[in-house]
Amino acid sequence: MPYVIVGVVLVAIVAVVYMIAKKDAKERDEMVAALTPEQKARIEAAEPDFVEQNAWVQEAMVARVTDKGGKFDLRLLWFNKTIGNNEAGTITIADASITKAEQAAHNVKSGDFVKLYIAPEKTVGSVKVVFD
Repeated sequence: MPYVIVGVVLVAIVAVVYMIAKKDAKERDEMVAALTPEQKARIEAAEPDFVEQNAWVQEAMVARVTDKGGKFDLRLLWFNKTIGNNEAGTITIADASITKAEQAAHNVKSGDFVKLYIAPEKTVGSVKVVFD
């Protein structure tokens, strides 16, 4: 009986992860379809600039800005040329946040291009917007 309970819990977890991944893929497809040819070409042409081992800065486009009270959440589109996963060689989504002060100073809005720091092996600060 305990094996059945463990199996049911595992199936439920897998189902939730699958539904979230499917939702993100649909959102990404809609965002990419809404890009102009110029925006798409600029995203795809962005080259990673490695700043440390397994961490780089790359240009990304802001697809959505959401005011969360004390900060702004950004949904960014960038071209994956470096991470060998199922999204390699495609435009993909990254999530980052900026402070109210950064928003006021840089007026970040949908359609803007920003520098995105990406460090997939770090657990904290692995994706963030970099302002010069």
